[in-house]
Amino acid sequence: MRFLTQILPLLVTGVATATPCSSNDTVLERDVVVIGGGSSGTYAAMRLMDQGHSVVVLEKNDHLGGHTVTYTDPDTNKPFNLGVVVYHNSSIVRDYFGSLGVPLTNINLSGGGREQVFVDFSTGRVVDGYTPVSPEALGAAIQKYAGIYAEKYPYLSLGYDVPDPVPEELLAPYADFIKDNDLGDIVQQVNSIAGCNGNLLERPTIYGLKVFSPLLVQAAAAGFINAASGNNLDLYKAAQGRLNDKQSVILQSRIKKVTRSQDGVQVVVKTPKGRVVVKAKKLVLAIPPTIDSLTSIGLDLSSEETELFSKFKGFLYGSTVFTHQGIDNKRSFGNVGTNTPYNLPTLPGSSSIGPLLAGNVSTNKISAYFGGLETDLTEQDIKNLVKGELDNLANAGNIGQGEPDFQYFGNHAPYHIHVTPEDIRAGFYSKLYALEGQKNTFWTGAAFVDNDSTLIWTWTESYLLKLIQDSLK
Repeated sequence: MRFLTQILPLLVTGVATATPCSSNDTVLERDVVVIGGGSSGTYAAMRLMDQGHSVVVLEKNDHLGGHTVTYTDPDTNKPFNLGVVVYHNSSIVRDYFGSLGVPLTNINLSGGGREQVFVDFSTGRVVDGYTPVSPEALGAAIQKYAGIYAEKYPYLSLGYDVPDPVPEELLAPYADFIKDNDLGDIVQQVNSIAGCNGNLLERPTIYGLKVFSPLLVQAAAAGFINAASGNNLDLYKAAQGRLNDKQSVILQSRIKKVTRSQDGVQVVVKTPKGRVVVKAKKLVLAIPPTIDSLTSIGLDLSSEETELFSKFKGFLYGSTVFTHQGIDNKRSFGNVGTNTPYNLPTLPGSSSIGPLLAGNVSTNKISAYFGGLETDLTEQDIKNLVKGELDNLANAGNIGQGEPDFQYFGNHAPYHIHVTPEDIRAGFYSKLYALEGQKNTFWTGAAFVDNDSTLIWTWTESYLLKLIQDSLK
């Protein structure tokens, strides 16, 4: 049902008026308006458009892609993926790239022959007695883990379709799950894959299981793929072109107000070319569902939405690129703890420091991936943290002396959005999923699945799209 510019009921306050249109506004009418042009929002928009629905994507940046970040080395003109580093070699990925005419290539994650050195970044020293788990032991542990997952927790393979009541072992610390199932050999691997999942061993088991899903286990066996050019943003450039052809994307959007009623949705958007008013039947929200994010777009939150989304917290995670005269391109450093369980590194800190990798291309650029429990560290705080780690490595003789010259900084916080075990026990995820379709609104993104594009796209296909399509009939 199309909007009229008249009084619309707002469930949160009873009655309010929608923002009236002026003669200078551009008014768009669509079946679906998607807020957020990252992995989840772009995919949902493309698939809805494939199904014959009219859409428009509102994205705050000047390009689509979200956490898909590419740094192009000015010296070699070579792209390096710093956000979404690899994709699963699966049919859904191949089909999506293929539908947009973006060629793929297999990726070798061996490290290009560079020596991997394990050091405690908080001291700069090599940890005596630490050796990585052998490939054979890791493979056996992963196989055992996959069997436990398939037998006991298949409902976690995509979203958070948890039973009621939630099994208590899923709310207990991940350390208990590891110990009870004798899976210590996978801990370092899971922690590395997580990016930053907080203090992994203290996290509820459900989040440890989510970050190393069965699809990811399969992908590790089948290998990974990327855009053939080396730039994973090619996927989003192609999607942006397809959406542009149908006037279905607005970049540099500053959303001022979102009003929802039983008849539809109205979104007021400020753009560099003037104000746009979007009137749609349905809304897909594909931004981090934290209270700060949702209030920043003027969303008319209900009391239930406010209560649920106020519970979400996230971690710090991101990457930086710099030059440093004391580091060559022959070694990479992994951060391990000296006296910590399973030698996990302490937070905040970097998980790795080493030369940018893209095949055998030589570069003098160094990358560091950082993480932390709190998201309020500033860019300068994090750069100081990395500089301190580099000084520790230099003082211990593992690298030469020098100062980092930062070329790029990217912060993906809030990352691994989560709630407490008590919230999960009280039915948080059942209540969250029950919001789908209410107030003509559908929700998507990592908070509903996990920080993995392939998982998000698979969940969208198997669950979300049908809900949206049914609501449009």
